[in-house]
Amino acid sequence: MPKKKLDNKKKIKEKVEKKPGKKINRLLGMKDIIPSDHYYFSLLCEKAKELAELYSFSSIKTPIIENLNLYKNSTRQGNEKDFYVIEAEKGETAVLRPELTQGILRSCFENNLNQDNEPVRLFSIGPVFRREKLQSGRYRESNQLNLEIIGENKPMAEALLISLVHNFLKELNISAQVQVNSLGDKECRKEYNSKLLKFCKERGKRTKLCNNCKKSVGKNMLALLDCKEDNCLEIMSEAPQITDHLSEESQKHFKKVLEYLDDLNINYNFNPYLVRGLNYYNDTVFEFWPVNEEGEAQKKLALAGGGRFDDLVLSLGGEDSSAVGIAVGLERVLNKAKDSIKEKPKEEDLIFLAQLGEQAKIKSILLFEELRKEGFLVRQSFVSDSLKSQIEEANKLKAKVTLIMGKKEVMDETILLRDMESGVQEIIVYKKIKDKLRKKINRKEGGFYG
Repeated sequence: MPKKKLDNKKKIKEKVEKKPGKKINRLLGMKDIIPSDHYYFSLLCEKAKELAELYSFSSIKTPIIENLNLYKNSTRQGNEKDFYVIEAEKGETAVLRPELTQGILRSCFENNLNQDNEPVRLFSIGPVFRREKLQSGRYRESNQLNLEIIGENKPMAEALLISLVHNFLKELNISAQVQVNSLGDKECRKEYNSKLLKFCKERGKRTKLCNNCKKSVGKNMLALLDCKEDNCLEIMSEAPQITDHLSEESQKHFKKVLEYLDDLNINYNFNPYLVRGLNYYNDTVFEFWPVNEEGEAQKKLALAGGGRFDDLVLSLGGEDSSAVGIAVGLERVLNKAKDSIKEKPKEEDLIFLAQLGEQAKIKSILLFEELRKEGFLVRQSFVSDSLKSQIEEANKLKAKVTLIMGKKEVMDETILLRDMESGVQEIIVYKKIKDKLRKKINRKEGGFYG
C-alpha cells in the first residue's frame, strides 16, 4: 500500500480518537459571577467599602479556613452538618468558614486590636460556605459584607449599623424594610423557652411542625421561630411573644434602639417572632427584608441580618462582653440591584488603541502603558488581528477617540486619530500624540497613576 494512503488512514484514526471529554459542571449550590454580572458585583463591593470607611470602620481580612472549634459551639445546635470540614495539620480539624463574625472576633483578640479599651469597628468582604438545603436565592458559597462593632454596649451601636445598611440599600435603589426584635438576656430566654415549649405541647401543634422543628422541640426552642416552612410559620404566629418576658434592663435597651430608628427616619417593623438562626444572639436582632412592587416585605429572602452577641465575645476570649454586627448577602443584593441599575454608565473620554501588524502591536502596547501612567482612560484589544473587530469593540465601549497604528504609521512615525462621534480622521506625528490628547481628552487625577 502506498505511503500516502497509510498517512491518510492514520489521520482519520487520530480524528476519531480525539473526542471531547465529559463536560464537568459546577457543584450544586455554587454560583459563577460571570463577566456580565461582575460590573454590578464590583459596584456593590466598592459602594460597601466606601460607606464602611465613611462610618469609620477599618477593613480586615481573615482566612477562609479556620479551626472547627471556632464555630462548633457558637452556631445553632445541629448546624455542624452544614459545615465543609477538612483535615488540617497536627490532628486539628479545620472548616471552610460558614460565617465571617467568629473569624473577625478571633483576629481582634489574637492581635490585640482592642487593647486601648475603645470600641473597635471592623468590616470585611468575602466568601462563606454552608452545605445548606438547596432553595431559591440560597447558595452554598456566597459573599458577604460583615460589619462588627466590638466593645460597645450602647443602643446607638445597633442604630448605627442599621442606618449604614439602610443607606447602602437605598443608594442602590433597593426597597427594604427593617424587621427588629429583642431576645433579652439569658434569663429572659430561659423563661420564654418554657412558655414556648408549653405552647408547642398543646394538642395537635407539634404534629403539624416540620421534621426539623419536631427535633428542636425541648432542645433549641428559638429555632422554631426561625423556620421558613409555611406550616411552622402559621403555628408560630400564635405563639407567645418573647418581648413579654424581657427584663427591665433589656426593655430599656430595646426601647432606646427603636427611638434612635425613629429619629433617623428609618422604616422598621417590630417583629416579635424574629430570632435569627444562630444561638449566640442576645437583646436586639434585626433583618432587612426586600419589599416588592405591592409594598409587601418578603421574609424568606432577607438581604441582611444581625444583632447583638455579647456572650459570643466572652466565649471566644474577649474580656469585654459587648459586640454587635450585621452580615449583608451580596448575591441577594446583586439580584435586586440589577433591577434598578439598567445600564453601565458611560466612561467619558475613553481612548481605544487599535493596531494592525506585529510591529504596530508592540508599539501600541508601549503607548498604552505610557497613556495609562499619565492618567488617560485607555482600552485595547491586543489579542485581535482584525482592524474591523477592534473598531467594533471601540464603538461598543463608546470610545471618544480611537488611535490606529499599522505598518505605514510605524514606518512614518505617525498615528491615525479617529473621532468616533464624527468619524473624522487626522494623521498625528507620533511624538506629539500625547500633547494632542491632553488638549482633546480629560485625564483622571489621583488613583494608582495620574
